Amino acid sequence: MNNLAITPISGGDGVPPEPDWRTIFGDDDDLAIAQEQWGIIIRDMREAGTLSVANGHYAKRLVEFRVQYERSSRHVAEKGAILAPTSKKAKVGQWNPHWSVMRQADENIRVAEAELGLSPVRRGKATKVQHGKKTSRAADAFLRPVSK
Repeated sequence: MNNLAITPISGGDGVPPEPDWRTIFGDDDDLAIAQEQWGIIIRDMREAGTLSVANGHYAKRLVEFRVQYERSSRHVAEKGAILAPTSKKAKVGQWNPHWSVMRQADENIRVAEAELGLSPVRRGKATKVQHGKKTSRAADAFLRPVSK
């Protein structure tokens, strides 16, 4: 008789395994944002009925874009979209590079959310329509349609 041990595969329950964010982000703030955003995205996808292991990589990319956006938006909030001139000769400020990163991350976030069915407009298209049971009320007996 052959003794086969069954080893569970990560993600076998339909939930993609959470990435090891420490290999991606060195900053503790970024790490905390990534872990929080992963949880939010996975819960939203579960509620929408769109969660599967197959779209785990796309969810990971969405988290990465959200972390980039948060990092850049903090910098822009501190320094502004236009940086002060760096020398006395320069009379005009320059665009903050974080402003461009923030805008690009925002665009990528919107695309990823739409693909995963997380944006408000796409959520209705991606989820199954939930029909509630119609409960009968006493008034229904008196409000029957009248046929002519």
